Amino acid sequence: MAETHRVIVTGNNTSGKSLVVEETHATLVGPGNFDFWQTKAGQTPHDISFGRSPMKFYPQPGGTMFRLFTIPPLDPNMKPAEIAKLQDWFFNEVGYDGARVDTSRHPMMHVTPTVDYILLLSGEISLVLDEGEPVKLKPFDAVVQRATNHSWMNTGTEPALLLCVMIGGK
Repeated sequence: MAETHRVIVTGNNTSGKSLVVEETHATLVGPGNFDFWQTKAGQTPHDISFGRSPMKFYPQPGGTMFRLFTIPPLDPNMKPAEIAKLQDWFFNEVGYDGARVDTSRHPMMHVTPTVDYILLLSGEISLVLDEGEPVKLKPFDAVVQRATNHSWMNTGTEPALLLCVMIGGK
């Protein structure tokens, strides 16, 4: 049987709530490629300069960002005031007025005007959306995050390591 990796695609329903709209599997293509997702031609810039823009939380329209990020394990002893302080810091870092839409399911639920390609490299993590149960991911599962309200919840005892490519939208 061919090796496959799960791909979770998010979207918004007619009420504007984020949810899983598609779950597929990427299978081995050619000598070693796993094709997870592709955008249509003409939707990204063709400037391949080697300059580096000042780093922000997310790229501007047409820009891209490539990053690794970690999500630490949940600290069950964290007090509400500490959570609120962390939440304020996080949303200040994001720097997008529309980022905080609905944090009722998780204090770090946020949205950015981007399409994000995310791959869990190690650890245990779940994707939290507005509707449905948190989606448990295993290493090398991919998520295509399409400007939807979401958060990450580490369900293990070690930090989770994720790789992300963000593409700025309008």
